[in-house]
Amino acid sequence: MNTVRNMAALTAAAFVAVSCLFKNDMAYPHVPAEVLAFEVAGQTSVSIDVENRIVSVEISETAELSSLEVTRFDISEVAACENLHVGDVINLEEPMKIVLETYQQYEWTITATQPVDRYVKCRGQVGDAEFDLNERRVYVKVTKSESLQSIEFQDMKLEREGSVIKGYEDDEGNLVQFSEFPLTLNCVLWKTFYAEYAGAEYKWQIQVERVNVNLVFSSLNAWATRAYLTATFDGTGDPYFCYRQNGSEEWTEVRDVTIDGTAVSATVTGLQPGTLYDVRVINGEEATDGTFTTEEETQLHNMSFDNWYQDEKAWMPNLDASYHVWDSANPGSASFGFIPTTPTSDVAVPGEGKQAASLETQYAVIKLAAGNIYTGSFGGLVGINGAYLDWGVEFSTRPVALTGYYKYTPVPIDRVQPPYETLKGQTDICQIQILLTDWDQPFTVNTVEGNFVDFDNDEAIIAYGKLESSRTMSEYEEFRINLEYRDLTRKPKYIVITACASKYGDYFTGGVGSKLLVDEFALVYDGEVTVRQ
Repeated sequence: MNTVRNMAALTAAAFVAVSCLFKNDMAYPHVPAEVLAFEVAGQTSVSIDVENRIVSVEISETAELSSLEVTRFDISEVAACENLHVGDVINLEEPMKIVLETYQQYEWTITATQPVDRYVKCRGQVGDAEFDLNERRVYVKVTKSESLQSIEFQDMKLEREGSVIKGYEDDEGNLVQFSEFPLTLNCVLWKTFYAEYAGAEYKWQIQVERVNVNLVFSSLNAWATRAYLTATFDGTGDPYFCYRQNGSEEWTEVRDVTIDGTAVSATVTGLQPGTLYDVRVINGEEATDGTFTTEEETQLHNMSFDNWYQDEKAWMPNLDASYHVWDSANPGSASFGFIPTTPTSDVAVPGEGKQAASLETQYAVIKLAAGNIYTGSFGGLVGINGAYLDWGVEFSTRPVALTGYYKYTPVPIDRVQPPYETLKGQTDICQIQILLTDWDQPFTVNTVEGNFVDFDNDEAIIAYGKLESSRTMSEYEEFRINLEYRDLTRKPKYIVITACASKYGDYFTGGVGSKLLVDEFALVYDGEVTVRQ
């Protein structure tokens, strides 16, 4: 009996010894976990750095960093997070660490910044005040025409929104309270002001310096048919501008100017695109010359949608494969046996060889595809549930509007996906959009992970406009989409134009059979500029 037991023990020991020599190949799969979207109450913008796993949020002045409610927190579908949920109130005075889990754990960091709009405004001021936040000091420059013994403070804001200027110190160091600006003080020496916010008092010191100001151009911002001119002067006199086409003898005066301290500005309209102009700013006997060249009135390839070719099974809205301007979801949907975007002879403007784009929302097997067309390129399928779309083609001029023709035949929405279940049965909506951006590269839309352009908050968007409609139209109608500019000085790097038969098609929600026809798009450069308020 003992012999049997000993043999069994030796056998087990040998099995253990041998098994230790084999490598365990049953490793868990490597599944990254990402933050897809994040919002807290009072947030003004957010950026998500996937590579370094950092979420950076910017918070408005009125919000309290110590108590921010999480209003959105989207993560990869396969991931979980135990220490952060929607509805939580978090403290972002210091960076916050969270852990996302799949088969592995991934540490992410959430950081917050809270920019404060601070300013000091004086009569005869040159440029903006400079702030030393560490020392709480402010440096203000005024023209030589101002006396340091009588500096007029017109307004100031030294702390967060809601703060008040409590008072200033007189020459004897006593606190002097006052009710409102303007306020004239002797500023030969530093002047001390006190600001109050949420019961706390903050001491600031302001230094005023007199400087020489030359008559010079500070900005010549030329568009295709207009130019924004800005110059600095010493704050005295009546400055104005003159301009002419280069080589011409005749100058045109611009007396309708805006003066703000030592800055004088004017807008010149009615200019010729792609033209060199001479410009001059004049103040009394003094004059300074400059030049600017207006932008071209650039149009994109095939905005008439007359040119199409077939790439294997899919129709492509370009002259041939050498053009990479327009694309659609056709390369992906063709894999499932249907082509939502096709050329049509039903055109807005008849003529030999004229065609338009027909965009129809279709469904096959388990996939809904909203007929669409956009500037950019199809990046590829993501499984059977989505796709990559690279939005944007290179572009550097500034139109004021997009025009064209459209005809829409909507049907009730019959295919829905979260979070748009409540739209079922409602009439479908078409959409045409245009945006100018200074992205460093095209924007990659990922319909599975919900990676879409944030039209309201993306700081790279320079201008945006859209048209949406649920009307049934028996004939083509002309449209004009005014671009709403968010910045008049930055030049774009990319343009995105999109049209879609179902507004929520990216979320696989729409009415099967909704059809949008678009034709004869054009970019408009002459006319008023719409500015975002």
